[in-house]
Amino acid sequence: MTDPGGNDAAVWTGSIATLLAVIVALFREQLVRIWCRPKLQAIVRLSAPDCHKTQMTLSNQQTGAVIDRADCYYFRLWVENTGNKRAEKVQVFVSKLFRCHADGSFVEDKSFLPMNLRWSHSQLQPFVPEIFAEGISPQMGKHCDLGHIIDPSKRTSFGVNLPSVPHDKTILELDLEIAPNTLTHLVPPGIYRVEMKLAAANVEPETKIIEINHTGDWYSDEGKMFSDGVGMKEIH
Repeated sequence: MTDPGGNDAAVWTGSIATLLAVIVALFREQLVRIWCRPKLQAIVRLSAPDCHKTQMTLSNQQTGAVIDRADCYYFRLWVENTGNKRAEKVQVFVSKLFRCHADGSFVEDKSFLPMNLRWSHSQLQPFVPEIFAEGISPQMGKHCDLGHIIDPSKRTSFGVNLPSVPHDKTILELDLEIAPNTLTHLVPPGIYRVEMKLAAANVEPETKIIEINHTGDWYSDEGKMFSDGVGMKEIH
C-alpha cells in the first residue's frame, strides 16, 4: 500500500531542490561576490613602524650621487586587506584637504590638487614610485606614505619652502604621486583633515578621514615630536 502523502513530500522536496539549483546557477556569481571579496582598511598609528624618524638624502637623478642629507619624520598608513580575497591594483587617493579655521570649522582648500599617494619602500624603477600596488592578499597589509617633515634647517637645500612659513618652522610635505607646481602638497602649520579614498580594481572606494595637528615645531627627539610637534587621529 502506497502513502499518497509520502509521494507529495517527495515531489515537493524535488521541486525545492530543483528551484535552489536554478537560483544558485543564476546568481552564483553574485553570491560569490558577497561571500568572497576583499575589504580594505587604513590604520593610522603615530608610532613605529608606521611613523618614525629617519634620514632623507638628496641625490643627483642622473648620477645617483648624494648631494645632501637631512633628518626627517615619515608618516605612513597601514593599509590592510581584512577580506577573504586578494585586492588587485590597490590605490590610496587623497581627494580633499580641509583646514581648521579660528571658529573651529573645517573649510576645504579648493586649491588642493587631488592625487594618489605613494606606496612605501617600493619603486617601479629608480625615482619612479609605485602608485598602484599590484595586490594585497587576505589578512596582509602594506605601508603607504602619507607625508614627511624634514628638519627646517634643511628646508632650503631640499626645496621645501613656502613664503608664509618662517624658516625655523616645519612644513608637512604630502607624498603625492608627483609634486605639483602649485605646491599644494606643501602643508604649513595648522590643523587639517585629509579625506582619502581606498580602492582597488575589485574593491569599491571607501572614504577615510584623518586629522593632523601640525604645530610647525621641530624636535630631534622622536617621542617629543610625536607628542608636541605633530598629532594624528582617525575621524572616519
